[in-house]
Amino acid sequence: MRAAARQLKRGVVDLYWRFRGPRIQVPEIPADPRSILFVCKGNICRSPFAEHLASKLQRDGMNSGIKFGSAGLHVPKPTPSPESAIQVARQFGVELENHRSQSISLELVKSYDMIIAMEVWQYAELQSSFGQHQGKLFLLPLLDANGQAKERGYTAFNIQDPYGGPPSAFEECFERVARCIERVFQAVGRQ
Repeated sequence: MRAAARQLKRGVVDLYWRFRGPRIQVPEIPADPRSILFVCKGNICRSPFAEHLASKLQRDGMNSGIKFGSAGLHVPKPTPSPESAIQVARQFGVELENHRSQSISLELVKSYDMIIAMEVWQYAELQSSFGQHQGKLFLLPLLDANGQAKERGYTAFNIQDPYGGPPSAFEECFERVARCIERVFQAVGRQ
């Protein structure tokens, strides 16, 4: 009975996103951004992983000259990444041990060329709070060209928060974030 209820709920959610998702519009990726800020809810898993992976890829020669940062929409106090995030990030060559979360602010938004959210609700909250900077706001899942064909429904437009989940949830999340970041680098070109 539970499995049938879950299947029905997933079908309803996917149907909702099939209609809602295509209406989400983000600007074109700028050709030469000098700075990119990744944003998620608490700035302890997804956005710090994206920040540190982008920095690592840049050091490895994938791109150069871009400053990367991360912040959270709901950060009551500086918090370290959970152990599962630290362990799985290491598999990607990313170190999160010293990360401490920080809250998004108008100053941060003003100082970055691109602000990239992980989920639609975060994108909408950024639009609501920083609407005057609409041209800087992006949704990371929409930058995953491969994911658009592979993912459907909710997952096509949202990178789900792995917090509290098993290591496999972090692996799946971080793999998707990595694909999206590679797409961003391809779009901005090699500098």
